[in-house]
Amino acid sequence: MKRIVTIGLFVILVVALLTACAAKETPEPTKAPTAAPAVEEKPKEMKAELTVIHWGSEGEKDLVEGWIAQFNEGYPDVKVEQIHVPQNYWDKVAAMFAAGTPPDLMYMGYPEMVFYASEGTLLPLDDYMASDPEMSTDMFFPSLIEAFTYEDKLYGVSKDWNSQVLYYNEALFDAAGVSYPDENWTWDDVLDAAKKIVADTDDDGVTDQWGFVTDIGMNRIGGWIYGNGGGYLTEDKSACMLDDPASVQALEFLTGMMFDEKVAPSKIELGELSAKDTFSSGKAGMYVCGGWRVLGFRDITDFGWDIAPIPISPHSGTRGTVVDTVSWSIAKDSKYPDAAWELLKFFTGEAGQVRMAEGGTATPSMIKYAESEAFLDPTQAPAHRDVLISYTVDEIHYYPVIPRMGEMWDAWGQELSEMWLGQKSVEDSVAAFCERIAPALP
Repeated sequence: MKRIVTIGLFVILVVALLTACAAKETPEPTKAPTAAPAVEEKPKEMKAELTVIHWGSEGEKDLVEGWIAQFNEGYPDVKVEQIHVPQNYWDKVAAMFAAGTPPDLMYMGYPEMVFYASEGTLLPLDDYMASDPEMSTDMFFPSLIEAFTYEDKLYGVSKDWNSQVLYYNEALFDAAGVSYPDENWTWDDVLDAAKKIVADTDDDGVTDQWGFVTDIGMNRIGGWIYGNGGGYLTEDKSACMLDDPASVQALEFLTGMMFDEKVAPSKIELGELSAKDTFSSGKAGMYVCGGWRVLGFRDITDFGWDIAPIPISPHSGTRGTVVDTVSWSIAKDSKYPDAAWELLKFFTGEAGQVRMAEGGTATPSMIKYAESEAFLDPTQAPAHRDVLISYTVDEIHYYPVIPRMGEMWDAWGQELSEMWLGQKSVEDSVAAFCERIAPALP
């Protein structure tokens, strides 16, 4: 077993949201309740009208709707309007704030939290958290509390989180005679395995089975860069670090698998197929992504799969990962902050955590439920789900926060695009990136 280690997060400032572990001992998993608990009897005099807004699939819409109905069993006089926004969520939220009718309760990404908190539009939750006998910060992974803390005030309670891991196809590993990845794997092991798995299965001269596949967003690539000792910006955010030798080395390893070793598909070779679909269709041996893929991958019937930590850099001797999390937050101008807190507590407390543990969509933010049998159940794929909560503090790395973060994302997408196509060197690409973002740095 592995020890549950506090996952450190840092917050980033962007307009939209865009993966390593050492063997540790863990306490015996706690058995979570099999159903969400009933709401305790509450004072009937609490009356309120709340608006709740969130994104997600139709399934998530139904889930939130069910929670609201259960909440109303204890609070029949709190009327809750649910607004489900599957697309262009942040546009809708911004419009509601601009119109002076902000939602009382809302999904809040940790990047966006920085913006809204700095604008003074979110309600600090410290007093509620400190005085409520049913909820306390020590129930949660401490760094998830940190993630939604801005200038020493708490502006959201994490509903769930995900770390990035290495997914692998057991059938392709077995066919290639390669041992499965584990916590001791390095980048060299990834490359060696990929070389044995890559194949032209129909002998038409075109590779149709890849050893490794990855998305190229900053959160997917960040683990390799940070794990090698590199980064995006210096600690004080005054200078670009993507042109640091350690950052360049990580990017050269990834692009080298595409264009030199030819064991991973480039963007051109992927074509219309996504990295996720390449893996789930059995056409790649390894794939890096977050824990949110678990539920969808359980529908795979053609092969077995599991997860492992992001491999260790052979140069630094360490590994890295990036974590995503979302909170429920309350608008500062809510007319009914006490009622909004009770609903937030219901969403992020025991009822919500039980369903999160059993549902598999993400990792529960409460330690008790992340360690529970319901979440770590080895009878369901992946067998080693504990990998998701086994990263050490030192293995977690964070995106830098700058006021003009959008310009950094634009530079990543535009200045590095030719690098991912094999049309421009890593060194030239990162030089262009650093030059592009220099005016945006503090």
